[in-house]
Amino acid sequence: MPRSAAGSSKKANKDPNAPKRPLSAFFLFSQDERPDIKKKTPSMSVGDISKEIGARWKKVSDDVKKRYEQKAAVEKQKYEVRLSEYKKSSGSGSPAKASAKGSAKAAPSKKSPKKPVGKKSAKSKSSEEDNDDDDDEDEDED
Repeated sequence: MPRSAAGSSKKANKDPNAPKRPLSAFFLFSQDERPDIKKKTPSMSVGDISKEIGARWKKVSDDVKKRYEQKAAVEKQKYEVRLSEYKKSSGSGSPAKASAKGSAKAAPSKKSPKKPVGKKSAKSKSSEEDNDDDDDEDEDED
């Protein structure tokens, strides 16, 4: 669906000083299970390990899930405290907007990434050689 012209399509820059969001119960479970899976089958790919963790999460008992959900709730409370302290110390209710105003000009454009200097593809070399030949002909005519 196309965006309206009035709405801003740019994503707000994140403040690197802002507190990180807490992990969910599944990701806390994943942190505990991943080393065990890697130890048993070190040749497994990242995707396969993730599938295995998902399968284990589905099979785990409700008691174990509740334990991880409680850990996640504690982490969320800690995050909310850190976030409120961060908002108070930053001086504005929306730190992302404040940092976006100051760094909008400094942020590089995604549309035109910088190309490495000195490295050129074979196509660009051949087109430059063609252009060089044209320049030589122009010089000869003068």
